Amino acid sequence: MSFERVVARLRIKTIVLIFWGGMLSSLMLSTSPARGQSDDSLDLPSMRRALGRSGLRRSIALDAPIGALLMRNNTYRVGKLSSAANTGLSSSGKFTSSSAIGQFNSVLEIRHTSDTAYFLKTTARHVDFEVSDLLKASVKRLDLGVMAMRKSRAKNTQYLGLSVISEDNTGRPQFVDGFRIGNGVGLRLEGGAQISETWAVSFRTEFLNWHGENRINRPNLKPQPITNPVDNGRIISNVDIIKASNSLGWRGQWRTGMHYLSNRFEPQQNNFGVTVREPFGDHERLGFIRTGYLQMWPLAHIPGVTAYVEANLDREFENNMDQFLSDRTIFSAKLGVNWAFAPSRQLLLEWQRFNGINRIRTRNGLLMTILLDDL
Repeated sequence: MSFERVVARLRIKTIVLIFWGGMLSSLMLSTSPARGQSDDSLDLPSMRRALGRSGLRRSIALDAPIGALLMRNNTYRVGKLSSAANTGLSSSGKFTSSSAIGQFNSVLEIRHTSDTAYFLKTTARHVDFEVSDLLKASVKRLDLGVMAMRKSRAKNTQYLGLSVISEDNTGRPQFVDGFRIGNGVGLRLEGGAQISETWAVSFRTEFLNWHGENRINRPNLKPQPITNPVDNGRIISNVDIIKASNSLGWRGQWRTGMHYLSNRFEPQQNNFGVTVREPFGDHERLGFIRTGYLQMWPLAHIPGVTAYVEANLDREFENNMDQFLSDRTIFSAKLGVNWAFAPSRQLLLEWQRFNGINRIRTRNGLLMTILLDDL
């Protein structure tokens, strides 16, 4: 990637980040407590309860839409590549995948002023993803940033955060002797706000510059491995509207959101001077709308443990990668338990199941998350 393109891309991303940050900062400032207001706006226990009830804590801790976007992206890519490699799969074939996710998330207070608390936010994640007989992939991710949190005049909690993100990826197709490996760094801007006792909104936008290498061994064609560098600029954005409710004996949350992925690739040339193209060209686009409901219940005989069930329906509204695999509507179900094993310390275990309405794609997943809060 040329230096001029890097500078231009960073300039655009900086402008977008400043725009979103300015918009949410203006919202927070316009509804912030008046000067001289009592310091009870920084009642951290009440903030923590508000984040949990409104669904905003779940927005901060979990990256479910990001994972869904990236796993779908990989499934579409491997679907076309395996078809091109004559593995016997076609657009009518079935793609079964599995995922295992381990995650650590912490939000620790570092300082506060008269009306705003500042936190160090850390997320570390490891993901193993597999498409049966076609792909084995892993992702290591580390986010480190600062989050500001305050209450509005109406006593509603708001937050805004900026993080540096780093990611390492390895993908090994099973239908050819080769791999893709690389890493990237970028920025993430996120924010959220309670609108009322029952309504909240959250958003997240991240930019990642990824650099890696693609390698294929074909000794019957070339005496040495075929390699090419890969330069990829990735943008992921999502916005969610959340409605909290009291139903079925305890708390529930309706959540509807829009989630979007854009992958841009620089021109590539392998070590034999041949131009290399990605399966779907130099710009991959994938977007879906998700709506779903989360219901929680405390387990009376086990102190600190909450069980929950979640159901979601996704519909892709944009996709330029579904020529070989088209299953645009996905239903998912999740079962989990959340154990508050110490003050401000939680352990979450979750089982996930995703099914395409056309029964072309299915995925089973396991998630374990450790949460540390100073809220």
